[in-house]
Amino acid sequence: MPKKNRPPHNVFDDALAKNLVGKTLLIGITHRDSDGKVLRRSQIFGLVTVADRAKGICIRDNRTSEEKWFPADTRGIEPARPGEYRNRATGELVCDPDYLDSWTVAAPKKSGRRKTI
Repeated sequence: MPKKNRPPHNVFDDALAKNLVGKTLLIGITHRDSDGKVLRRSQIFGLVTVADRAKGICIRDNRTSEEKWFPADTRGIEPARPGEYRNRATGELVCDPDYLDSWTVAAPKKSGRRKTI
């Protein structure tokens, strides 16, 4: 991948990324509409299989074994405190994850322009 497409060092920490692989990560995801209103919250928990500056971060979902990819951004990842974390949507109980992260997915702002067909 060309260097210009890689995130800067303040966005992706190579040392942290190296430590993430093989560890568990719990990610909380907030989905917002174009006005910023929360639509829903979800979580994913699983094993980090890839943490690469060029490719991103891949997690194998603990429930489905499906691989989910996230951008190559380690800024929000932090060590988790020991304990139990409950996924409110599924009821799944996650015990002692290694790391926590959170993301917000926001719909684009409305342009105010009408589309005509």
